[in-house]
Amino acid sequence: MRIQRGRATKTLALVTGTIAFGLLLAGCAGSVGTAETQSQDAAKQPTEDELTDTISRFLKKEGVPGAAVVVIGAKNEEYKGNFGDAVIDDPVTAETRFAYRSITKAFTGTVILQLADENKVKLDDPVSKYVDGVPNGENITLQELGDMRSGLANYSSNPELGAMLTKDPSREPNVSELLKLAYSEPASFKPGEKYEYSNTNTLLLGEVIEAVTGMPWQDEVKTRILTPLKLNSVEYGFTDPNLDATGYEVANGRVVEALPVLAPGWLGSAGALTGTAADLATWGRALGSGSLIDAKTQQLRVEQFGSTADDQKSPEYDRYGFTMGEIESWVGHTGTGAGFQGLVMYDAKSERVIAILLNATGEEPDLPAHLFKEMLPLYN
Repeated sequence: MRIQRGRATKTLALVTGTIAFGLLLAGCAGSVGTAETQSQDAAKQPTEDELTDTISRFLKKEGVPGAAVVVIGAKNEEYKGNFGDAVIDDPVTAETRFAYRSITKAFTGTVILQLADENKVKLDDPVSKYVDGVPNGENITLQELGDMRSGLANYSSNPELGAMLTKDPSREPNVSELLKLAYSEPASFKPGEKYEYSNTNTLLLGEVIEAVTGMPWQDEVKTRILTPLKLNSVEYGFTDPNLDATGYEVANGRVVEALPVLAPGWLGSAGALTGTAADLATWGRALGSGSLIDAKTQQLRVEQFGSTADDQKSPEYDRYGFTMGEIESWVGHTGTGAGFQGLVMYDAKSERVIAILLNATGEEPDLPAHLFKEMLPLYN
């Protein structure tokens, strides 16, 4: 039974709930790899207990109420762990849907790259070709938007956004309202000059998608990505109270329900998607391997990663490219905000994917990246 939505508090401790996990052995079908590859994979494969202990210790230390972690190997699922509560006193299950937050950006950017493969856009096109009213838009390219190098202010950092959310968080805003917040502030630098993570960039890519296709960005994501990959849990915003997790804030030894629940339009093409950890892992493989875009496009995507050192407030990436980041040579995306954090990363050498979803935010905005880094030694 789910508790009624409202402000709930509890002491800062991991709720054990139900921990479900499975380690599936590789099948015999398919091509046989070299003995060297097989021995390397075997040497790098941690046990169920090692993964569960590592994850459990981390979640307990950070006071995260609930989490879902999925690891997929080159051929099949290797590990699935559901930890703690999706809602206080209601355990996380394999069907629990979390907010993906900024992981959404990688979906949006991939649609842009698909449009480029179809010769419907060019990455060196100015954004002004598709969207009116962008300050200096004639000098900002689609590539610079995806690379976080436009210099446009981050709309979600504008203090006026808080007042708008307080007034009516359940209202679906027009994208123009959010872009207006960004445009009210001066650019941080000239286009292409530096890296600065800004949600405004991906909002504009969503507008480009609609201008080119005549369809909302989320409809194009569904047609081009969700349906082909059978990501049946992934939706625009939360849609099923029986499956949707509740987001929490962790602070001062307490876990407090993150209220209010935001309408997805406040996040848009920069962060509005939700779904399960299993579907996130499936997406991570498609993203990291480039299976949904041309091989040359994927090669350029990963070769054009740049340093994130310019932005001290950036999410934790070693490098960042076109709506995709790199951590310890793995590629993917992270997300955080309003009660949820997540990560999905793909390793080209092992073809392994790690997906992490948490229903808590607090002083540390990069918890999934930290958990990911604690898991990596188990594979080395």
